[in-house]
Amino acid sequence: MRTKIEWRSVSKVNYINFCSKNPDIKISFEDWKKVIYGFNHGFRTHILETGEKAKLPFGLGELSISKKKRKRIIIIDGVEHINLPVDWKKSKEKGKKIYNFNYHTEGFFFGWHWFKPTARFKHSNLWYFKACRVTSRLITEYINKDEKFQHIYQEWNLKI
Repeated sequence: MRTKIEWRSVSKVNYINFCSKNPDIKISFEDWKKVIYGFNHGFRTHILETGEKAKLPFGLGELSISKKKRKRIIIIDGVEHINLPVDWKKSKEKGKKIYNFNYHTEGFFFGWHWFKPTARFKHSNLWYFKACRVTSRLITEYINKDEKFQHIYQEWNLKI
């Protein structure tokens, strides 16, 4: 049976590896974690506030926030389907499905996107990127805080 291997950048194993490879750098485990979390927080904040593509280290590609206009109706096998997100809170109150048209963002929806073609490692097409819940919720927070953010995020050509 295969055992699950969990990899985290702030694990104790990675800290021990770092210390053995860099014996001249004396840093405590807590300080080492603060450095890593600080970098990740700064990286995320930079992308959220500028809307630019940002390169990940070690040839892992680029990340950015992409905005996209959703088609309201899609046709699958000759049958029309409504392709809008459901507002479950309002639907529960009204007793029928209520769709979210995103009028406040002119019909756009936003999400994190990893540009796989810019990654320089084999079999990058087998991997995917999913931002943590806090990070993905921050996009909404930024858009609701100031309208300028919905205009600085770009519609990237995702069919590269």
